[in-house]
Amino acid sequence: MITEIVYKGYDNVINLLLKKNGVAQDLSGVTKMELLLGDVMISSDNQDSDPIRWAKDGYSTGEVRLYLGPENIELDDYEASLTVFDEFYVDGLVWGKVKIYVRDR
Repeated sequence: MITEIVYKGYDNVINLLLKKNGVAQDLSGVTKMELLLGDVMISSDNQDSDPIRWAKDGYSTGEVRLYLGPENIELDDYEASLTVFDEFYVDGLVWGKVKIYVRDR
């Protein structure tokens, strides 16, 4: 499991690459993603200002970017769970977990 740090109030970005059997996955059909950090659910439908973004111009296949600094997340250590939704997984597919430490600068 990878470990990432979020600095509250800052624009640092977490870049993830979603793979299946070692191959980066096409995310163009994904309709929504959710990231659960403790009791906080962060949801995105991939708008340009959303905290979770994927399949944008300039992104690699399978790349997901998390912009969590501005989000209302308590300072703590989390095992965040990423869920991906598309036409085949309408109830969501839990992709995996990421250790995310939320810190002040």
